[in-house]
Amino acid sequence: MRAYEHIVEVLGDEADAESREWVRRKYTIRVRVAGVAAFALFVMIMGMSGTPWFAISTFILLPLMIVAVFFGVFMRGSVNKGLTRLIDDDCDPLLCARRTLALLEKDKKNADPRSGLFSYAYALRWQGKWNEAAKLMRDLEDDPDPQSGFLYHSLMAYCAFDKRDLKGLTAEVKALKELPSEGLPKDAPAHIAEHVALRDMLAKELNGKPSKAAAGYIQVADGPKALPAHRVLFSLKAADCLADPAERHARLTYVGEQGGSTWCAAEAKKRLEKESRKKLTDAPADTAASL
Repeated sequence: MRAYEHIVEVLGDEADAESREWVRRKYTIRVRVAGVAAFALFVMIMGMSGTPWFAISTFILLPLMIVAVFFGVFMRGSVNKGLTRLIDDDCDPLLCARRTLALLEKDKKNADPRSGLFSYAYALRWQGKWNEAAKLMRDLEDDPDPQSGFLYHSLMAYCAFDKRDLKGLTAEVKALKELPSEGLPKDAPAHIAEHVALRDMLAKELNGKPSKAAAGYIQVADGPKALPAHRVLFSLKAADCLADPAERHARLTYVGEQGGSTWCAAEAKKRLEKESRKKLTDAPADTAASL
């Protein structure tokens, strides 16, 4: 089953017209142009066969044809990177999910639906739709292919961290470490190490060491190479552990203003509103006490 069909069946989510138009402009038209160019160059080469110019032209036209063919392949990679930047740089997983869904609907030649499912589930995770993301990826849990297990447990580990579920995150880290190394991507060890670090920071937060956890979260959030989405996420995590009200308020304000459509921004705004209501409630009592 294709990734798009699975998403529609499991969650009922479907591509919208605006995102379909974006895919048409950014992907479909360019791939078709590359295909037509490759075919035209092939016809030209064949038409010149047997002529004195054939050998010379082949050195020019044949490389151009190869470039045109592979342009379509590279376009998919370019579009995927653009979708990733919508989360990492723009903090907009909602738009990323919409465009990902439209691309999955259009790309009927995607032989492996797992990467498509993970991409969409990852965008759901950043929207705070953890149950929907887990439901979408559940079919990969029992797949004997290590790649499927890696994608499933990685996604579930991210969701567990977001929800401050130490027990769940520990179980996912254990499952990732037990996967056979054969068949996993080359960067799998780095991703597993990342989940281990997240588990250790969360353990400090929930086991009575909030100041140490805050230091770890702030180190990530304020790191010189931190992506905007990670600055937002770890600033929110740090706010959970900070004792100083002013510093906590500053972190929440930053997340609320910079978090875009991520769940972090919505959560930060909710907490700021709660603190504002609490101040208003406490103010009359303080005034009465002073009188």
